[in-house]
Amino acid sequence: MSGRFMDIKERIALGVRILAHQGVFPLALGHVSEKVPGENLICILSGQVHDMGGTLEKVGPAEIVVINIDGELVEGDMEPPGERFIHTEVYRSRPEVRGVVHAHPPIAVALSAAGQEILPITARSAQFAPRVTIFPYHGQVDNPPIGANVAAALGKAYALVLRGHGSVTVGESLEEACIHTLTLEETARQQWIAAAFGTPQPLPAEGVAEGGAAPWHSPKFYRAAWSYYCAQLPNSF
Repeated sequence: MSGRFMDIKERIALGVRILAHQGVFPLALGHVSEKVPGENLICILSGQVHDMGGTLEKVGPAEIVVINIDGELVEGDMEPPGERFIHTEVYRSRPEVRGVVHAHPPIAVALSAAGQEILPITARSAQFAPRVTIFPYHGQVDNPPIGANVAAALGKAYALVLRGHGSVTVGESLEEACIHTLTLEETARQQWIAAAFGTPQPLPAEGVAEGGAAPWHSPKFYRAAWSYYCAQLPNSF
């Protein structure tokens, strides 16, 4: 295994283990990637972990492969995921993005199946304003044109939900993208609970515009949140 990408591979593997432990990768389905700075190369979790019946809570750097921006394997002994075109097309359209996560958070997916957009109903979810778009496609994103449609639907947002399928979250770092996935599912859970008492209301637009998301969308917050989620992992790895 090349040492050139080892830091990125270890970071991705840690992110995968965090997300799996938090329950957003059922049946070991999902993938995490990070773009190599200054190059059209992407480190990404192999799709073969699921195919072999493995668990993502035990993933290490050996399960991370390197592809180019066209989705072709550059380095690794395992195959890249079939839905790698979510990642390639998001990176192609969003130069500022460094991390992409495709997950299957159960409550977020359930809300999408009911046609319910996830709303920024809490301060921590203000970065999702005005709402998280539902992309009306539940099939596999296994070719560049569909990946480009997903990237276009995402636009400049941090999150998107494929109806009845899963989520796509992005960030200016891998850690940020992973935390956005967990914040998305947390917000979906809170919206589900709020609906039992009335109609969930998004934060006022003026509050968001005045910096409502700022404390929860800063390097300091993401560092603290990453450390928190790392501390939740079992010590057995």
